[in-house]
Amino acid sequence: MKEFYQAGRFYRSLSPEEREDLAEAVAENIFFLDEELQEKVVLLLEKADRELGNKVKEKNRR
Repeated sequence: MKEFYQAGRFYRSLSPEEREDLAEAVAENIFFLDEELQEKVVLLLEKADRELGNKVKEKNRR
């Protein structure tokens, strides 16, 4: 889907520091959602970029 392609392309255009900042910001914003909703968000992020989804998932485990 075009939306995921565009989001992934944007994510990959960021510097490593910006990628970390984005993953941290998303993780912080979904932290207090119920677990099922967090998982859905991560699945959507993984469609854009697997690394982004994995980073957000890992940061939420802390």
